Amino acid sequence: MWKVPGGNAVYSALGIAVWQERPAVIAPVGPEYPTEAVGGLIDLSYCRPIERTLRNWGLYEEEGTRIFTFRTKTRNWADFSPVAADLDSFTCDFAHLAPLRWEMQIELARLLRQNGTRVISVDPDDRYLHELEHSTMMGLLNTVDLFVPSKQDVEALLPNTTPLDALRYLRHAAPDLPMIAIKLGDCGVIMHSAGSSDYYEVPTVAEEVVDTTGAGDAFSGGALTGYAKTRSPIEAMLWGSVSASFAVAAMGPAGLVAAKPAEARSRLERLRPRLDAHAL
Repeated sequence: MWKVPGGNAVYSALGIAVWQERPAVIAPVGPEYPTEAVGGLIDLSYCRPIERTLRNWGLYEEEGTRIFTFRTKTRNWADFSPVAADLDSFTCDFAHLAPLRWEMQIELARLLRQNGTRVISVDPDDRYLHELEHSTMMGLLNTVDLFVPSKQDVEALLPNTTPLDALRYLRHAAPDLPMIAIKLGDCGVIMHSAGSSDYYEVPTVAEEVVDTTGAGDAFSGGALTGYAKTRSPIEAMLWGSVSASFAVAAMGPAGLVAAKPAEARSRLERLRPRLDAHAL
């Protein structure tokens, strides 16, 4: 599969766009990026132009593990990541921090708060989690509202730990964090909201699976939107799951671009009765 457009920020933004919002992406963009592939659903006017487009190889293993290797001339990921200056005086009600190094996410989260952002979600980058010190992790968890790691992320953060035990660990570490959700791929999502005696589990609502790329990012965008609109972690979990279901329906971002609001609402109502609660 060649020349498939992607990017964590793009898939997250399209997960938001499913719910009739037009999000802005703040990220460097190279000259050949196929912006037409996002169908005008995303505001790219804040993207800083750079000389080269980020390109990488993606290796997908049978059990769901994915490894991305940067192409020869694009190996320094920092060159393709947003920096504090990109935010400048940018303001928004809610924002998602796609995978970056932790120190960058902390800096951007604090700047967003200073600029008046009410709700912030964050998806960590599993490549750097083995370097993470507890104090650094707490610095981020205490700055955001939604923490939405994948199974691969928590395995990197807490080796030899089940997703449920990871959920318990994270909740113990950050008791006041409004929502922690661990994305489990085709096994759905588990989530815990602050103060609840139960955790919640929901299966995937995907009707067909063509390409799983970007599903976790789309979940993050949908969950952020659901929480920002309703202040309900349960609704956030459901909205995110619906966004993810569109991401897997076609190659690249095409399924998200083609998503219809009426179908999103229909999937949301079909998914709601499948939500299960279990004692944490």
